[in-house]
Amino acid sequence: MVLLAACTPSGSNPDTTRDDAKESAEAAADPVFRVGTITDAAADDSASSKTGAASTEPAAPTGSAAPTSTTAPAPEQAGEVVDSGSDITVDPGQRLSLNVDGAVLSDISISDVDHPRISTDPGQFFDTSGSQLDAVKADDAANEKSGNSESTEEPTQSEDPTQSEGPTDESTKESTDGATEDPQDEKSKQEKADTVTAPDDAAAWVSTYDLTGDSTYDLTATATSADGQEHNFTATVTTNTSSDASPMSVRTTLSDDQTVGVGAPIIFSFGSTVAKQYRDDVEHRLSVKVTDKDGKKRKVEGSWAWLPDDPQSRLHFRPKDFWPAHSKVSVDAPLKNVPTTDKTVGQNDLTLDFEIGRKQVVKADAKSHRMTVTRDGKQTMNFPASLGAPKSPSYNGTHVVMSKSADYTMKSQKWDYETDVKWAVRIHNNGEFIHAAPWSTGVQGSANVSHGCINLSTARAKQYYDTAIFGDPVEITGSDVNLSTEDSDISDWVYDWSDWKKMSALD
Repeated sequence: MVLLAACTPSGSNPDTTRDDAKESAEAAADPVFRVGTITDAAADDSASSKTGAASTEPAAPTGSAAPTSTTAPAPEQAGEVVDSGSDITVDPGQRLSLNVDGAVLSDISISDVDHPRISTDPGQFFDTSGSQLDAVKADDAANEKSGNSESTEEPTQSEDPTQSEGPTDESTKESTDGATEDPQDEKSKQEKADTVTAPDDAAAWVSTYDLTGDSTYDLTATATSADGQEHNFTATVTTNTSSDASPMSVRTTLSDDQTVGVGAPIIFSFGSTVAKQYRDDVEHRLSVKVTDKDGKKRKVEGSWAWLPDDPQSRLHFRPKDFWPAHSKVSVDAPLKNVPTTDKTVGQNDLTLDFEIGRKQVVKADAKSHRMTVTRDGKQTMNFPASLGAPKSPSYNGTHVVMSKSADYTMKSQKWDYETDVKWAVRIHNNGEFIHAAPWSTGVQGSANVSHGCINLSTARAKQYYDTAIFGDPVEITGSDVNLSTEDSDISDWVYDWSDWKKMSALD
């Protein structure tokens, strides 16, 4: 990144120097803004070295030819001089840079015009010598989300169990502090949240994330000249289409208007492997908002995590604790044209609106041989059960209801059996189910004889089956073995919170 050189007044007479500086300040010319693009490698090299120059390509005003020079320009030519209010065109897949000459940056913001929910790009600030500076955000509270976790107020308490299992009112997606907000007030608050305050002596800024193809960005900045006058700068940045990139699909397991349990993760599955260097660009664009049944915002701490490729990339979101019951969740994933590898981009945008139902949690204890069900804090079932035998134990840990079937054929090569069962609820990919097992009714409540499943009588299995939905937590204790993070599509609750957050691509 080439940054502007600092100028210091010279002279043997200190009084003359101060007078000259004063006159210069009083007659300060308008600052000059330059906009360009910079590759990830060059930006990272500049940030890691703290000094030195990297190649910056000038932005092309609309209608002009694309940049032809990729060599490092002279300091006074870093990027192309752009007048405030200009429309400029750049290539995607690179970071945006802004330099100012004759002033220092006060604040800056860049926002995707078509996707206002994308979180703030804090960028990196540099002084005139090329040293990286620490950014100071204009509103720490508003920017706390930073794309990784979404705050959405209200404690995560279960609501009155006499209420319906899901909210019925339409949510107001942009509400805060437990109240529905005027759209204009919310827009103003979002604009403020998107603004990043520059540190002292900032002369240049480089975005943290790559520009997406076929997109339009609003770039705004304020610079303060030596005379204390503020100068506002605006530009509309349009990116070209990545015409030579192949599309990579992305899909989600959940569907719109689906009601799920409090342990359900948000799951994105990609058509191939997303390269590690592009995962922050993908994750940065995702947002999750949670409201109650009246559209009031709820505070939920959560994080995205890149699970091991299988072999395609998998990106999950889970809260730190279970979702608050009777909530609405809105997910925005504008991933079309977002780079996923050097040769691929996202094929499609995704939005998802689903509901969290009642808080139903199953607890099964291998030592007491009991299975209990609580719903919104009240116990609704307490059944004798039989869990895994010593040679084929059930696994301690938080499982999640994945699917269910009224009739299911159990098969095991390891234990050499094939058995038809009723009222089967899958809770893990390792073969663990809750299901009817009339053959073990005599020992249910006193002994563990299954191949790892939770055995119930037929009537009790049917009673539980009728209440189970995707995402309900099932917590098993009392066994000698624990769940691992392997061999399951949903192992989200096996990770402790600190390890889960480490799997995010964002800092």
